[in-house]
Amino acid sequence: MSDPALARLLWLEDEIRRHQSAIVSAAWQCPPGGNRAWDGVLAHYGVAPQAPVDRVSEAVGRQMTRGAVPTEVRRALESLATWAQTELGALAPALAQNERFQFAQHQVHGLAQEADRYESAVSPAAAQGPSIGSIFANAAATAGKAPWQSVKVPVSAVLVCVTCGAPQQKPLDFRCPYCGNPIAGR
Repeated sequence: MSDPALARLLWLEDEIRRHQSAIVSAAWQCPPGGNRAWDGVLAHYGVAPQAPVDRVSEAVGRQMTRGAVPTEVRRALESLATWAQTELGALAPALAQNERFQFAQHQVHGLAQEADRYESAVSPAAAQGPSIGSIFANAAATAGKAPWQSVKVPVSAVLVCVTCGAPQQKPLDFRCPYCGNPIAGR
């Protein structure tokens, strides 16, 4: 076991914690669905953001009141995990039996659990949703019916603030409740 390898491992542990904290903190500071600052975080980790309509759909579906969408947070944490695994792979020949090395591996695997914690915290209503059994019972009960065939759904659009990316909250209110700027810009 070489001292430079151990120093690199200790540095890597700190970097994993620092980046994990940066990702989750940036995600929490966003309006529901994310914004341009969050897009910058995603770009830093090499993750492409979802289309705005998908972000809004996920945020509305999860009844989010704040934070980036969990799908993007998970992908950013996965990107961090991939980088950390590469770094650990380079250190493995010198430190594979070291206790700290095994801790760092556990730390990398814990990034997926961090994504799960963020997801359940940002959308508590989704966590208390119907059970799988009730979903299948409903499907079985309505399998032969098609009541939606005669329903006409009007086309709708969601305005998104050009400054921060937050969706419009109230019809005919064109001032962003998060950043205070006009939704359509100046």
